[in-house]
Amino acid sequence: MKKRRNYIVDREFQLKTTFTIISAVSIITALIVGVIAAGVVSNNRKIENIYKIENGIVSFLTSLPGGAASQAQKQAMIDIESNHSKNMKTLNKMITHNRILLYVLVAFIIIQGIVLYIILIHKTHKIAGPIYVMSQYMKDIIDGRTPAPRELRHGDELQNFYGLFKEMVKKITPGSDI
Repeated sequence: MKKRRNYIVDREFQLKTTFTIISAVSIITALIVGVIAAGVVSNNRKIENIYKIENGIVSFLTSLPGGAASQAQKQAMIDIESNHSKNMKTLNKMITHNRILLYVLVAFIIIQGIVLYIILIHKTHKIAGPIYVMSQYMKDIIDGRTPAPRELRHGDELQNFYGLFKEMVKKITPGSDI
């Protein structure tokens, strides 16, 4: 029996198991990200409202005629405009950072799905591979051939079961050196 290099040997089992786990993890992650996204969107709306209100107040105050205003009032208006400009920059940065956070979370979910797929295909191969080997031995026996011995790879699952299987094959196929 030749050594297999294909990681998907039992397509139905491996893909079903892989996608079931990925789906569960993705749903949980999506719920968490959904809650975070709802909070970010809500905060962005509040920030945008604050932005509009403060902008309106400052625009109104700076449009008032200042001919009779005292020096203190003029300085206060200059300070208000300066603070307003800083506040608007800060609010814009907050909105931008919130959006970046959402994009990073979405990218994280996509990368997580890819990594999980690779890990799970590898792990399920450690189970499906030994089952494939035993299935080939069974086909050989059914077809009247003596199975060619082969050890499982290091790290494969079902080692004990495979040992029992080999003992059984020895008993039912006299002269076999499995």
